Amino acid sequence: IPCFAQTQLGFDELESALRESEEVYGRSVRMSALLGNHDKSRFIAFADGDLPDPSDSDDEEVGWSKIIRVDNVAAYKKLKLAMTFLLSIDGVPMIYYGDEIGMSGAGDPDNRRMMRFGKDVTEEETAVKAHFTKLAKTRAEHPSLYLGSRRVLVADEDHYAYVRKHEDDVSLVVFNRTEEMQRYVLELAPEVSDIVLIDALSDAEITVCNGRVVLEVGAMESAVFVSSNGVNAY
Repeated sequence: IPCFAQTQLGFDELESALRESEEVYGRSVRMSALLGNHDKSRFIAFADGDLPDPSDSDDEEVGWSKIIRVDNVAAYKKLKLAMTFLLSIDGVPMIYYGDEIGMSGAGDPDNRRMMRFGKDVTEEETAVKAHFTKLAKTRAEHPSLYLGSRRVLVADEDHYAYVRKHEDDVSLVVFNRTEEMQRYVLELAPEVSDIVLIDALSDAEITVCNGRVVLEVGAMESAVFVSSNGVNAY
């Protein structure tokens, strides 16, 4: 939440925390990474600035006294970035119901609202679900995203990229947390030499030549470039 929802921490600090977790627990342990659960206020309530409430530190009381809803569509972009991270690292992703469409809510019981479907789901929420669906499908088809080696290429305050490889399956995950399109020049060797990769989120193609690739990622967007030879290993 501090990194993706509140943008208080940079990707460099996120990477440091992830690396520490890998070292402490080991990469073979199937821990569950998550954005929220029934004990926590909703991720998007923080992303939209509804929480923490400056007048009341008790999230449960905030849920009773105020109407928590998404007012800024940028909150959904933050959620999409967090989803990309969650579904491209080791472990077993855990999705709390409603997070796949960006439901909001303060502390329990406001975080347990009735699930919404069909016409009750907004256009922005539908886009979040489509993003999640693409990520989940891609993860299932590409073992590199959950079993592969992971080498960090960029990790600063607003830019993040890592390459993953498992046997012949390759993936490249890139984040841009700025308000402008960003250009990346990345060195993927020795994991990759010459290959065409496809972004599972946008279908854009990039060509890696001699281990180097040049690409662009839109404002507050992420990309998950994968090889075409993914194998469903679940």
